[in-house]
Amino acid sequence: MPKYKLIYFDIRGRAEIPRLLLTYTGIKFEDKRLRIESNGHCNEWIELKSKMPQKVLPVLEVDGKQLSQSLTICRYLAREFGLCGKTNWEQAQVEQVVDTMDDLRAEVAKWIYEKDTVKKDEIASNLRSEIYPKFFGILETILRENEENNNRSGYFVGDHLTLADLSVFETFTFPLSIHPDIFDDHLELQEHRQRIMTDKHLAEYIKNRPERPV
Repeated sequence: MPKYKLIYFDIRGRAEIPRLLLTYTGIKFEDKRLRIESNGHCNEWIELKSKMPQKVLPVLEVDGKQLSQSLTICRYLAREFGLCGKTNWEQAQVEQVVDTMDDLRAEVAKWIYEKDTVKKDEIASNLRSEIYPKFFGILETILRENEENNNRSGYFVGDHLTLADLSVFETFTFPLSIHPDIFDDHLELQEHRQRIMTDKHLAEYIKNRPERPV
């Protein structure tokens, strides 16, 4: 069995979906979290950066070999553990959801990194009125199409959990922390989120994982 080590800062961010993937499989891995100081600096990262292949995090080490780029890491792990779809078509469907969630992450990031309070409020308003509804529509359509293809599993692709489900779950974790009512009129998405939160492989980790802003 390969030895896995995931290196990232002590936040959820770009490493949380890989953490969920590894946790779901039951594979033991080293979750190396670099502590961020109160001033926003990370001394461990300053020391470690030169040893990273692209000078960015997260990095996955597999028996000492290093892999960069969070979505690349996610896809690699999903393929390794059979969570990428059973056919080429299903794999493309999984990646479609993952890429869609990356688009949403980029929209939410505009709010996170905006410093001007007026502009930040404008972005928040646009998220609620335009952005979230757009993505809700996309995701609900995918869920219903999966059901229509005789896969009444409640998952986004096929009849079992895949990277697509973990991507949707985690991408909405932060938006729901700042806008907790956005799922109120979206029962299918509520049920999907609950399905992931109570999954026997994930429930304990999700319940006990460190509270972090992102």
